[in-house]
Amino acid sequence: MLDELEKYLDLHILSLPVWLKNHLMRTADVSQFLAKIHHSNIQKCKVGALGHDISKLYSEDKLIKIVKDNNLLCTDFELLHTEVLHGPVAAFELSNYIHKNSSVYNSIRWHTSGHVDFDSENKIVFLADKLDPYKIEKRPELKKISDIAIKDLDRAIGEFFKIQFEFLKKNNVDIHPESKKYYKFLI
Repeated sequence: MLDELEKYLDLHILSLPVWLKNHLMRTADVSQFLAKIHHSNIQKCKVGALGHDISKLYSEDKLIKIVKDNNLLCTDFELLHTEVLHGPVAAFELSNYIHKNSSVYNSIRWHTSGHVDFDSENKIVFLADKLDPYKIEKRPELKKISDIAIKDLDRAIGEFFKIQFEFLKKNNVDIHPESKKYYKFLI
C-alpha cells in the first residue's frame, strides 16, 4: 500500500504549484533525514511528509463540504479555524491507500497541531513540516529546533511549541487545543 501511495503522491505533486511542490519535497527530505537518525520507518515518514499538505489549496468552502459530506471527525476548533482542515481532509482523501488510525494517516491528519498519541514517525513528519529549510530561513528562531530534533524528538516538539505559542499569541492567533494538550503531555 505504501508503494502505491508513494507513486500516487509523486504524480499528484507534479500538478501542484511550484511553491507547494517544493515545500512537500523539502519536508520529505527532512523527514527521511530524521527517520534515518532515529531508526524510524523511512517510507512512512516520506509519504506522510509528501501527503501532509495535498489539500492545502482547497477553499474554505470545499474543505467544509468534504468534512460534512463525509462525516469526518473534526474538533470544534478545526471547524471554526478552517485553515487547519487541510490535514483531516488530506488524510481522508488518501484513505484508499492508508487505513484510518495508521501511522501515516495520523501523521497527515494531525500535522498542524500534533497529538498525544504520536509515534516516532508522526513526530518526525510533524517536525519535518516545521523544519522545512525555507521556513527556518523566514524564522531563524526555529534553527535550534532543528538541532534538538537530531537528538530528541520529544524535546524538539516541546521547544517548537514554546516558540510557536509565543509567536501565535504575539500575532493574536488562537492555539489549537490539541497542541496545548500535547505540549502538556510532553513537559
